[in-house]
Amino acid sequence: MGLRAVKIDKPLPRREEAVTAGPEAEESWSNAAKNIAIDIGYGFVKLLSGQQAIRFPSVVGRGRELNYLSPLSKNNQPLDNLQVNINGQNYFVGSLAIRQSELASRSLEQNRVVDPNAKILLLTAIGLLSQWEDQKFNLVTGLPTSYYANYGKEWIRELTGQYNIGIRQNGQMKQKKVSLREVCVIPQPFGTLYDQMLNTIGNTINQELSEMIVGIVDIGFKTTDYAVADKLEFIEHLSSSTSTGLANVHRLLANYLQKNFNLEKQDYELDEIVEEAAVRVAGKAQDLSTARNEFFTEIARKIINEISSRWDYRQFDIILLTGGGGEALAQYIIPHFPNKVLVDNAQYANARGFQKLANNLFANR
Repeated sequence: MGLRAVKIDKPLPRREEAVTAGPEAEESWSNAAKNIAIDIGYGFVKLLSGQQAIRFPSVVGRGRELNYLSPLSKNNQPLDNLQVNINGQNYFVGSLAIRQSELASRSLEQNRVVDPNAKILLLTAIGLLSQWEDQKFNLVTGLPTSYYANYGKEWIRELTGQYNIGIRQNGQMKQKKVSLREVCVIPQPFGTLYDQMLNTIGNTINQELSEMIVGIVDIGFKTTDYAVADKLEFIEHLSSSTSTGLANVHRLLANYLQKNFNLEKQDYELDEIVEEAAVRVAGKAQDLSTARNEFFTEIARKIINEISSRWDYRQFDIILLTGGGGEALAQYIIPHFPNKVLVDNAQYANARGFQKLANNLFANR
C-alpha cells in the first residue's frame, strides 16, 4: 500500500454545500453529518472507525518527498505513512515522523488554539475518517481537566468550520471538502464516565453510575487528570491535572539507557522500548523489565500520593482508573484504594465515551 498523504488548505468560511455528483445513495450519506470522536493525547491520538480502535503517535515532523519506498518494507500500512500538507507545508505525522523527520516534535501546548501540532494531529485523524468527496462531521473531543475552563470554548471556535483536503493514496490525489459542523469539547476524563454509562448509540445503560459520586483518574503520557462527577455534575474544585505521567517513565528510562548503554533516545523513540521492556544494542536484545518495573513503581507511588493529597477516597462510590498509563500502572495503584477499578481497554475509554456522547448529542442533527 502506498504513501497516504492528507493535504489541508486554509479553512474556508463555514457554509453548507450540496453534493453535486455521485450516486443517490452516496449523495445521501455524504450530506448526512457523521458523528466522530477524537482523543488527542500527549502520547497518542486515539479515534474510532466503526468498531475499530485506531491510534497513532502524537508526533509531527517536517515532511519531504520520499524518493523510494521499498515494496518489501513492513512499514506499508496507511497508519505508518501519514503525511499532511497545510497551506503548502508538508508534515509527516505519527510513525512516519518518527522514522523520517530530522526534527520531530511531540510537544503540545496547554492552549491548543495556538499550537499548530494539535490541529495537524486532529485534521490528520479527520482525514482518516473521511469517506466522501464532501462530508460533514459532528465532533466530540476533550481537553485536560485543568485546561478545560480556559481553553474549551476557544478550541471549539478554532475547530468549527470547513477545510479542503487532498488525500494521496497509491500516487493519486483525491480532493475532499470536510466540514466540522458541530464541535463539543469536554473535560477529558469524562469520556471514560460516558463510556461506562452509555451504549454505542448514546442511550443510558448504567443509571446507577449516573447517581453516584465518581472519581476518575486518567493517567496519560504527559499528565494525570483528576475529575469528580456528582450525579454527572462536574465538580471543578475537586478536579485538576498534574504533570505526572508515563513521560516520567520515559525520562527515567532514557537516563538509564544513557548510563548503561551510552544510548541517546528521544521520548517518542521510547514508546516501543517501554512497551516491550527491551532495547536492541548492536543487534542484541537487552532486557529492561527490572528497570521498567522499578520506574513504574516509582511513578505509581507519586500518583498514589497525589490521589491521597487531593481526595479522601471514602467520599466516592467508585473511582475509575483509565488511560494508557492507567493500564500500565494499575497493578501498583489499585491495591491502595478498595473502591478503585480499572476500566476495560482503558487506553481507548475516553475515545469510546466521546463517540457515545456524540451519538447522544447529535442523534437528530
